[in-house]
Amino acid sequence: MRDPRLSEALPELIREGLLSPDQAERIRAHYQAGKEQVGNRQLLVFAILGSLLVGLGIILIIAHNWDDLPRSLRTLLAFVPVLLGQGLVWYTMRHRPTVVGWREGGAVLLACGLCACVALISQIHHIEGELSGYLLTCSLLIAPLLYLPGSFVVALGYLAFVTWYGTAVRSEGWGATDLPWMALPLLAIFVPYYLQRARQDGGSVGFWWLSLFAAVSFATISQLFYREWTMLHVLGLVALSAAFTLVPWFTSRPELRIWPWVLVGGLGQLVLFFIFSFRPVWEELLDEPVRTMGADAVPVAILLAIGAGAILLAARRRRPLERWPYPEGFILFLLAYMVGLASPSLAVVLINLALLAMGVVTVRHGIEQGSLRRMNLGLSVLSLTILLRFFDTDLSFVVRGLVFIAIGAGFLYMNMRLVRQRQQHESTK
Repeated sequence: MRDPRLSEALPELIREGLLSPDQAERIRAHYQAGKEQVGNRQLLVFAILGSLLVGLGIILIIAHNWDDLPRSLRTLLAFVPVLLGQGLVWYTMRHRPTVVGWREGGAVLLACGLCACVALISQIHHIEGELSGYLLTCSLLIAPLLYLPGSFVVALGYLAFVTWYGTAVRSEGWGATDLPWMALPLLAIFVPYYLQRARQDGGSVGFWWLSLFAAVSFATISQLFYREWTMLHVLGLVALSAAFTLVPWFTSRPELRIWPWVLVGGLGQLVLFFIFSFRPVWEELLDEPVRTMGADAVPVAILLAIGAGAILLAARRRRPLERWPYPEGFILFLLAYMVGLASPSLAVVLINLALLAMGVVTVRHGIEQGSLRRMNLGLSVLSLTILLRFFDTDLSFVVRGLVFIAIGAGFLYMNMRLVRQRQQHESTK
């Protein structure tokens, strides 16, 4: 459609009366905008790569004779990348505020310069500290770049630093007082930026990646405030995953690329269901007394409230089992937990039945919507549920082989059937 002959064909179509001049102009503008969009994406990629290479080159040149330089000069040189990045950001905001490539490139260069400067100053003046302290400092320094000039790439790095900081705090000292409390205000700083980007660029590829990083970061940070691990903690995680899968129902804009929230929540819930489809897991965690939770009761209660609140709010706009069954998965897991307090074996049966039901519902949705990916996801859930039972039962190799053959034949049959339905639907148009 972007053939240069299009510009030659439009005048002829106008002369023949097939197109009006206004229609021809709209067609020409549409494809010209497409070309400009491709050019802007290329400019953005090269601007980011160029900024990174410039920053690394400066650091390498300085590092070559680093030990031979006096301390005062080394301190001054440590701020050179920061000054260059700041100058580029100033130029961008003053002369090219609407060019995405300049804005992203300047923000990336300044963010890298700030992180390098902190590391160099610590090395020059022998400032001791932990990795978590360095990550916290870098996160605080690059946080303003989310809003001025505003950068998708810096926002992704910011979320990575905040998540790394939280995990570093817990891994460096797993004590009663070593909790990543500063991660909470850092994530709060990110929320207005995310909402702003949703309004401005919610349909872009960059926002899809921003949603993915945000979902992973929020899910990870939420699990770093536990001191123990019991079944109630698992229930809180299942509730949070259910809330993630309901995010699309809290907006009236279908073009928003917020599916990574559903992806992270659904995947996390399926993994937990598969893990708890084994009886020893239930028996081990149910042996942990709930009364030892102590301060963990607060974060668990918050996660449970988030999950329950999301289900209640989404119930106004969502029918039961609409699109995917993960919100109902939280209710099923809660029921299995209550049953497991009396009989872990019965809880395992309920979890396996829930997995089979989730697989069947997903297959049905895939067939109704003509989606091979969704149908194959449901078939995968069903197949993996059956295959995992090989570890619980003592079946002969013949029976196991027959099961594998049946599962493979089922995949082939369902895919061929859906493809045939697609072809028939297209032929009737």
